[in-house]
Amino acid sequence: MRLPFTASFRALARPGSAFAAPPPALGPAVRDMALVWIPLALLNAAWTAWRALQAYDALRRGAIAPGILGWLGADPADFQELVSALPASPAYGQVWPWLLLAVPLGVLGTWLHHAVWDHAGLWLLGGLKERRGFRTSLLAEAEALRIAALGTLLGLLGFVPVLGWVLALPLMLLDAYLWLFRGFALAARHGCEPWRGIAATGVHVLLLGCCVLGLVSLMLFMVRMAA
Repeated sequence: MRLPFTASFRALARPGSAFAAPPPALGPAVRDMALVWIPLALLNAAWTAWRALQAYDALRRGAIAPGILGWLGADPADFQELVSALPASPAYGQVWPWLLLAVPLGVLGTWLHHAVWDHAGLWLLGGLKERRGFRTSLLAEAEALRIAALGTLLGLLGFVPVLGWVLALPLMLLDAYLWLFRGFALAARHGCEPWRGIAATGVHVLLLGCCVLGLVSLMLFMVRMAA
């Protein structure tokens, strides 16, 4: 009997040969990605939302270590008055139905986001010599993200008390590896060297960071001009 995600574990362990087989059509690749990733993302989002509501309610009750308040230089009485004025959190039953809409949209949006930025990075690195087009990047991202969805499953271990702190660094390293993993799919489907595909995911981070830095700088400039 084959265990779930056996093929994904094997692909992550041997990324160089994970995409050696002929590529599927784009439609089935996106469908398979969604069937694997959306349920795992829903589970992760539901647990995250529940934990966030619990943390917010604890904050409103003033359940925060006095040492943190002292480090921030805040008076406990003033802090308690401030947080008690915060609005009550919605019931969990009001939140989770929205996840059924937000999570699938978020998954598809993330897939498109990665495809656009990774394709741009690969173009800048000269990895599009075969001229296979953006559709090929969409296919490569769908294949890679179906496998990388395993990280969402393993990320649930971060919610386990005590174990979450122990696994914090390994899970961060796993996230970094899964980010670079998309490069192997890009390289295989575009017919370029693996290093170009991997580097394209790094260029993605660089380009996105420059855009965020530029936006923040513009906002700060506008605030200064308004003052």
